[in-house]
Amino acid sequence: MGKEKYPLSQFKYLVTRIEQVSLLQKHRNWTGNDDTDHHYHIAIPRSHDPLFLHLFWKRGKHKAAEFVGTYKLNIGALLSEGYIRADGEDTVRVRICHTSDDLLYIQTKSGKHALAIAELSNTQPVTKKYK
Repeated sequence: MGKEKYPLSQFKYLVTRIEQVSLLQKHRNWTGNDDTDHHYHIAIPRSHDPLFLHLFWKRGKHKAAEFVGTYKLNIGALLSEGYIRADGEDTVRVRICHTSDDLLYIQTKSGKHALAIAELSNTQPVTKKYK
C-alpha cells in the first residue's frame, strides 16, 4: 500500500491541496514556526470562503521556511464540522498545529478533533519566491 497523501480524499469537501498554483488570483501566505508553540493561528473574515493559502513551516527560529503546499480551505464546512471556531460575529479563527507525528493539522485547540493536512517530512526548504 502506498504512502497516504494529506489531506485524505474523504475530507476534500473541507480542504483540498491545489497543485496548479498559477491558477490562483487571491491567496494568503502563512508561515508557522515550531518556536511559537508548534502552531499558527489567525482570525479571518468569514467572507473569505473559500480561503486559498500558501502554507510554509519553520522547524525553528533560525531554520529555513519549508513550503508545505497550497490549499483551498472551505471555511463554512470547517466551521460546521468543528475544525475551526467562530471568533466574533464576522470572523473565524483558523489554527494549524505541528504535532509529534510530524503532521500538520487544522484544530481549534489541543485535545480537540483534528484534520491532518500535510506531513512535514515531505517538505523542502524554500528555494523560490511565492507571491
